[in-house]
Amino acid sequence: MVKQSKNSYWHYKTNLKQRDVITITLCPYRSLGNRGYLYLMIGFIAFILVLSLFFYSMGAWPVIGFLGIEIGLVWFLFKVNYKSGKNFEQILITKNSTFIKKINWSGAIINFTIESPWIRASCIKSIGTSDKLFLNYHAEQLEIGEFLPPQEKVLLANTLNNCFERMRCAC
Repeated sequence: MVKQSKNSYWHYKTNLKQRDVITITLCPYRSLGNRGYLYLMIGFIAFILVLSLFFYSMGAWPVIGFLGIEIGLVWFLFKVNYKSGKNFEQILITKNSTFIKKINWSGAIINFTIESPWIRASCIKSIGTSDKLFLNYHAEQLEIGEFLPPQEKVLLANTLNNCFERMRCAC
């Protein structure tokens, strides 16, 4: 079985009956769940309300409108951030082919098919930017898991190579 970190950004599943399909799903991690977001926004709104009352008592009532705009801006930015969390990638590995499905925040789907005997995962470390995880096949490369942290990319590359090797040996 494959080792995954405790807070893994990807899930590994295999078809236990036939052992002919391995599925790996990659999804971005969001540290703030819905309940945490609700508590954060309630606390932020309460703070802005107290601040608004302070400015109103000092006679600076026009500031209240700008504080209201600030609440709307914070809400909008969190919504944009959560939409980007809807990105995910799914990798299906079979004996003959590997299918990669990339789905972005708007629901657009991009599919790739690669023949499994010619595929290898590699993690390229780069200075100053995030590491990159590639699936190498023939003379081409396909980047996957752009949203994963560097330590997860290395672990995922090892897992993918193990899966590719297992499927090659199963033929």
